[in-house]
Amino acid sequence: MRNSAALLLVSLIATALPLASLAAPAKKAAASTPAAHKPPPPPDYFPLRYKYWWKYHFKTSAGKEDNFELTDIHDDRHEDKTIWHEVQTKFSTLPPINDWYTKEKGMVVYQKTEYTSNGMKADFVPPRQYIKDPLFDGDGWHWAGKGMMGVYIDESSETTGPEEITVPAGKFKCMKVITKITQAGAPCTKTYWYGGNVGLVKSKTETKDFVSDAELTEYKFPKLEPGEYEAELNKNAQAQ
Repeated sequence: MRNSAALLLVSLIATALPLASLAAPAKKAAASTPAAHKPPPPPDYFPLRYKYWWKYHFKTSAGKEDNFELTDIHDDRHEDKTIWHEVQTKFSTLPPINDWYTKEKGMVVYQKTEYTSNGMKADFVPPRQYIKDPLFDGDGWHWAGKGMMGVYIDESSETTGPEEITVPAGKFKCMKVITKITQAGAPCTKTYWYGGNVGLVKSKTETKDFVSDAELTEYKFPKLEPGEYEAELNKNAQAQ
């Protein structure tokens, strides 16, 4: 009986080994199955982050030319976790202008503006829906409200593209945004070309008596030191 039991045990082990050897490759094959491909995120047409900057050259139909620079000089995290980006426009011949933007639910919102030359400020009421981000062909949006000195503004925007735009900073694949504005009863058309993960590449402003163009000449998105961005957000949150 003992011999019979021993033979049965050896037989069971011998039978199990081939089954185990067949099961092992199945586990290995499952482990080597490639992960599902994740598509890249859509481009950011209005990138904003502390210390990002862009330089432009502009000229007018009256023959005036100048250079200006946009710089994200402060990022503030508010109590609702929204980050407010303070962007300064600095001209070579004029005092700076500061503007504040937020990004909310696929929309860049223009919150307020301040002229440093005379201290005049304006909170847009309601907050100004500036552009959608990301941008897609056929996009459209409308905003109406009050700006500086309570002046009523009405603007409608639509997007087409993409199209290639060449400026001094290089060649970019852009989406084109045409915005028709009526401010204090005066009509104006502004055309913007935004490059994916670059921002504003080119713009044109047209009124009844005035035309101006601006083109990107240089831009840079500096890499911050570890912890620097979080320190900036915390510093400004505490100062509020």
